[in-house]
Amino acid sequence: MICIVPVRRGPQCARRGGTAVRDQLLGGRYRLVRQLGEGAMGQVWEAQDETLSRPVAVKVISLLAGGGNRGNEARARFRREALITARLQHPNIVTIHDLGETGTGDNKAPFLVMELIRGEGLDAMLRRGAVPLPDAARWGAQICDALAAAHDMGVMHRDIKPSNILITPSGLVKVLDFGIARAADPYATADRLTQTGFIVGTPPYMAPEQARGFPEPRSDLYALGCLLFELITGRLPFQAPDTVGYLLAHLTQEPPTPSSLSTGIPSAWDDILLTLLDKDPDRRYPNAADLSRALRQLDHAPEPAPPEPRPHPPTEPGTTPPSPVVSTPGANAVPPRPGATSASPARLRLLFVGLDIATRFVLPAILLFLFNWLIAAENRFGLSVAMAVISVATAVLTSRSTKLTRATGYAAAAVIAVFLAVDVIDKQGSWARDGWSDGVMYDSPYTLQLLFHAACVLSIATYRYRDVETRRALWDHGTSDSDNTSTP
Repeated sequence: MICIVPVRRGPQCARRGGTAVRDQLLGGRYRLVRQLGEGAMGQVWEAQDETLSRPVAVKVISLLAGGGNRGNEARARFRREALITARLQHPNIVTIHDLGETGTGDNKAPFLVMELIRGEGLDAMLRRGAVPLPDAARWGAQICDALAAAHDMGVMHRDIKPSNILITPSGLVKVLDFGIARAADPYATADRLTQTGFIVGTPPYMAPEQARGFPEPRSDLYALGCLLFELITGRLPFQAPDTVGYLLAHLTQEPPTPSSLSTGIPSAWDDILLTLLDKDPDRRYPNAADLSRALRQLDHAPEPAPPEPRPHPPTEPGTTPPSPVVSTPGANAVPPRPGATSASPARLRLLFVGLDIATRFVLPAILLFLFNWLIAAENRFGLSVAMAVISVATAVLTSRSTKLTRATGYAAAAVIAVFLAVDVIDKQGSWARDGWSDGVMYDSPYTLQLLFHAACVLSIATYRYRDVETRRALWDHGTSDSDNTSTP
């Protein structure tokens, strides 16, 4: 099958000036043989180069046809951009052979002549479902090689998506349409990427900064992250009904971990893709070359370890028991996410253990003491018990805690909140009327009441913080509350 610059057919692609026809001769040299596709920018044709007697692909950019002076300026700028893109020479980038214009007057439209590629687009492959992890890693690394070569020459792609990636029968990746989205933008100016009414890129794969109109090379890496996510899970990281929904999702939502959507995906894939899909470009991989190395290591990494093996049956006398298999950790390790600290592991472990002990045991114990001390004076036994419950629940919370443990903590927090509200309402009247004389608990009632209320709020906040942290750990392991059946 022959696939060329993958554009989609459909009634939404309205024909306009500059549309080519079969057997038309472009530039006095390229005779159109058959149309391969049509998209928002124009049509793609298989053509015959009558000068060199070879088949080529021709893309007619009908989007830039006509338009008076603005059209002439847009076509001139397209030519400048295309000349820059044509300098890209890389095994993973489709080669541009020539460019020109077809038609006359208001029917003028630029066209590009490219090598004809035999292969299949990733969009066609995705219609059959997710692809094997080794293929995704290998293809992703080749896409990175193409991006690295282009970025080194100051060229961004701006429209990485499945239909712009072809896979040849030999497994070679060919990236199409480098810089074409930018070059074909009829509203672009020298000092701004776009004006109102035209988005450069494809919304389901668009980086947040690109959606705001300020793309950079790491925007291509974000789009590649969306593409790789789709390759290994069979779905995009964000789901939306329309363009606005996709743009808002990229700007505001956090992507799920791939392993939470599809079984058998190692955590190393989660680390790479969540790094690529970070909202902040500075926290993504610094460049395509670094990402390529990470993906190539991932391509050769072993599959996830199976469950613990069952014990070997007893060996018969005179036989040699099987030797255990020992693996060497780190042999195929994926590099740490950019920005990860290389501080002493022992010191970090000591710090984290100290913080964990403080949040799980020391702070709840202090809060319990304060409540028992302050509340006992008011004989509020129920509130003292609620504080004890929430302290215990906070201390035992882990990512494998049962729903009962979490519900108990929330119930105790609710009791504390109710008592706090009642106390505030009750004391407000007496403080305003008697100037604290009826609200005295000890010699310093004002201070004690403030401590009392602060302890209430702090206890609820502590439990909520611990609950969020443990649920986040549970999510990172690709499980859900319904899977959570362990005891605290």
